[in-house]
Amino acid sequence: MLALYIIAGVILFIVLMLSIPVDMKFDLATNEHAKAKIRIGWLFGLVWKDIRTRKKKKPKEKPKKRRKRGIKSFLPLLRIKGLLGKILKLIRQILGCLKIKQLDVASRVGLDNPFDTGMLCSVLWPALIPPNPSGKVIFRLEPVFSEFAFEASLQGWVRLFPIQLVWTLVSFVLSPTGLRLLKLMVVSRWK
Repeated sequence: MLALYIIAGVILFIVLMLSIPVDMKFDLATNEHAKAKIRIGWLFGLVWKDIRTRKKKKPKEKPKKRRKRGIKSFLPLLRIKGLLGKILKLIRQILGCLKIKQLDVASRVGLDNPFDTGMLCSVLWPALIPPNPSGKVIFRLEPVFSEFAFEASLQGWVRLFPIQLVWTLVSFVLSPTGLRLLKLMVVSRWK
């Protein structure tokens, strides 16, 4: 009976840990060089971790020969019935798990010809206006008529509850399409 209580306690502990939201704050900027800064927070902001991109180091030793994976390895995936629709549904559900707390997009766009800049901005402005404007999402587009320019910055704060993500991924993997995909991946790995 004690073992049952211990197992139930461990499962409850895991569910509680997955129920605590994870916050992600990001700051991306492109002008001449792309810069990215991402911070992941947990326990309602008590624990923060900065994520930085690392430069790839050249390996000193030659790696073991691996099979080259080309387009031929992906062709059997395309034959799985309903895979594309299921993957699109998975992406939609994952994006639905994200709660946008703040999103600020600012861009400067300019082409060599002012007429072209005006035409580009006349197409981009209606596409960037959110259908229901709120203080959470802000889009700014600044046309530059005097010179060629393309600069953009993206700042945001997104919250995710991992328990929702786990349920979404488990439901995808346990669906008939997901099981066919998993079987095909395992079989191709062991060839």
